[in-house]
Amino acid sequence: MKHLLAVTACAALLGACSVTKPPAELAVDLPPTWYAPPLAHQGSTQALTTWWSRFDDPVLTEWIARAQAQSPSIATARAQVFAARATRFGVEAQNGPQVNAVANASRGITDPTIPLGTSLSAGLQASWAIGLWGESTARLGSAQAQQDAAGAGWHEARVLVASELAQLYFSQRLCREQLAVALRDRDSRAVTAQNNSTSERAGLTAPAVAALARASGAESAARYRQQEEVCERQVKSLVALTGVPEPEVRQRLANAPTLLSSDRLENMLAVNAVPAEVIRQRPDVYRAQRELVAASEDVGVAKAALLPGLSLSGSLLRNRLSGGGNQATFNTWAIGPISLSLPLLGRDALRASTDSAQARYEAAAIAYASTLRQAVAEVEQALVTLSSLSEREASTVTAVAGYEQSLKGTEARYRVGLANLNELEEARRLKLNADSTAVSLQQERINAWIQLYVALGGGFDPVTNPNALKDPA
Repeated sequence: MKHLLAVTACAALLGACSVTKPPAELAVDLPPTWYAPPLAHQGSTQALTTWWSRFDDPVLTEWIARAQAQSPSIATARAQVFAARATRFGVEAQNGPQVNAVANASRGITDPTIPLGTSLSAGLQASWAIGLWGESTARLGSAQAQQDAAGAGWHEARVLVASELAQLYFSQRLCREQLAVALRDRDSRAVTAQNNSTSERAGLTAPAVAALARASGAESAARYRQQEEVCERQVKSLVALTGVPEPEVRQRLANAPTLLSSDRLENMLAVNAVPAEVIRQRPDVYRAQRELVAASEDVGVAKAALLPGLSLSGSLLRNRLSGGGNQATFNTWAIGPISLSLPLLGRDALRASTDSAQARYEAAAIAYASTLRQAVAEVEQALVTLSSLSEREASTVTAVAGYEQSLKGTEARYRVGLANLNELEEARRLKLNADSTAVSLQQERINAWIQLYVALGGGFDPVTNPNALKDPA
């Protein structure tokens, strides 16, 4: 027993050692501040978490929840979380002692001096592979990192589905406004075409001018039909994403609340001034970092396989022997053998496994640095887009007001006979074109804010989110 304790103490001492692993943290140069025009206020993860509810649109929030509930990409990410969690539990169990219930039975002659007999035994057998080089801890660390990465992937999938649904929802809302503009443009050009045809028959308009008016009217009618097709296709897509019956989709869209103004949108989302703090909230960045940790731990496990391994076994059995009219029942127990093994042949395969783990680590390191840079670029791009749209909006508002004033003036001149119908309809079409530009700009602004929401991580918090997914029912 003293020898056993000495060996066990040596094993514990060796277990405090560990193989050298590549660093799990990499220093990646990030800009100290945003170079794109920043927003005027600070951000927080909590604001992103509740962002959709701040639209004050129950249709939007309900449909986002429905789309997330039936999304195959989210279901896949969810399954990956539970698979990674199960793997971690398995690694935890494998790192500790293994105990098996055993039962044996045999009948025969094993000793010439003993007649034919029966041997029965039942009890417990235990074994424990002692990690001398920290491989047990490394396996568990890798499994935990993979679970964390899977949790971040689940959150990322939810954010992307929410943004897809929101973009489609607002596109449909604004598509209907664009369709109304196209309808008025079609009717205006139809009036002009009819007026020119009448004037042509009276010999007051050249045939080429009348033909041009008819062509313009036909082109406008085609654009209207095209816009109508776009709107109808969006309705079908909303039905597919949400699982809501089409009649209900149309009814809910018809009764949806008014879209938010630009000022309301700007007050709903914020960007922290320090890029490093912003990208910390992105699930893809956290996932890449945890995958780097897992790859580092895997290198340690692969290196440890080349070094001596220690295992301990033992048993506790209840035995019964019978033969030649005699019976005996007794207990046996054993601690050992204690086995120390070192791989000799086949080391090339183990070295190849180590090289493979090192290559995966290097790939994970490159992917992590690339993800960081891409995260910064996406936020910068979103800020540039929003800044540009803000300036364009001011110009568009001026243009709409100017064309509105021109149309009113032309209508006044037309009523007193100082302008003809063609001039009136031309002024109307200029105003409609400005209205169409304003609707398109509104769509761009909403999409840009949604993209910024995604670029900021959609409310991900690496402290709580990775393990926030509940167990399946």
